[in-house]
Amino acid sequence: MGNAVLLAAMLSGLATDGSACPENFDESDHLMDVCADYLDDTAAYSATWLGSLSPRPAEQQVAVFRYEGKWFVRVAGYRWKPGTSLVEYRRNEIQISEEDSDAIAALMSDAKLKELSSIKYYGSDYVFCTDGASFRLDMARAGQRKEVAQHSCAGKTEINRVMSEFRNLALKYDPEFDGMLTGLKN
Repeated sequence: MGNAVLLAAMLSGLATDGSACPENFDESDHLMDVCADYLDDTAAYSATWLGSLSPRPAEQQVAVFRYEGKWFVRVAGYRWKPGTSLVEYRRNEIQISEEDSDAIAALMSDAKLKELSSIKYYGSDYVFCTDGASFRLDMARAGQRKEVAQHSCAGKTEINRVMSEFRNLALKYDPEFDGMLTGLKN
């Protein structure tokens, strides 16, 4: 994708209308990629917050996926007290109900992702943004990835509400993540 096309796509909020999942991808120790080849051949979803001026891992994510016929939530969170170098991070995978996976799937439908893609990445044309965090919703199905992204300078939008629902799901199954998923909070 050319730089001009990528910039236009980023400003609209939608990185792509759908692209093939890469054969090789960088899955960090902390985050999960919805295109991971070990996932069952169904949809996988994630909500990811990426901080900019925070110490590593500076990433929080809630992912919902199917593995060996069961639905799971994978949570990666962290907390850091400004002014210190102490960072606490945590990851966990927990089996979830079919009803909870269906609720996330409804939030990440093609129609909903198309609606969310209309939100400008940086918000108003009059916003001058020099730093901040980014929010990203990803969905992969049948070897295709769709993602919607937004910068924190855009303010709180529907993307943040959807991300908050991922956070609520994580806290339902593992309340110990309270305070570690603040980037996903609406």
